[in-house]
Amino acid sequence: MKNYFLFVLIILILVSVDHPTIAKPRQELFDKIMGILSDSSKIKTDQEARRSLKRAKEKLRLSQTAEDYLSNELATNQKMDAFNTRYCHNKELNSYFYGDDLRQICKIISEERQK
Repeated sequence: MKNYFLFVLIILILVSVDHPTIAKPRQELFDKIMGILSDSSKIKTDQEARRSLKRAKEKLRLSQTAEDYLSNELATNQKMDAFNTRYCHNKELNSYFYGDDLRQICKIISEERQK
C-alpha cells in the first residue's frame, strides 16, 4: 500500500510541476496520446459521410472524375457539411453535379444527418 501511495504521489508531482525539463516531455506524451485517441475516434465520427457517399454511388451513375470528386467532398463529416451548406443550402453552382443529381445527393446527406 505504501508503494502504491508513493507511486501516485510521484505521478501527481510530475503532472503538476511546470519546470521545462518536465513540462516538455509531458506535453509531447499528452499530444501523442491525444493523436492516437483522435485517430481511433475518426472511424466513428465520419460514418455519416461514408454512408452518404456509399448511397450516392449506389443511386447515381457517376463518371470516374465525378466519383473521385464526390469521394473527396464526402471524405469527412466536416467536408460533407461544407458541401451541404455550399451547394444544397446556398445553391451555389457545382461543376460536377446539377439538377436532379445534386438534389438526390442533398437528399441523401439530409437523410443521413437525421439518423
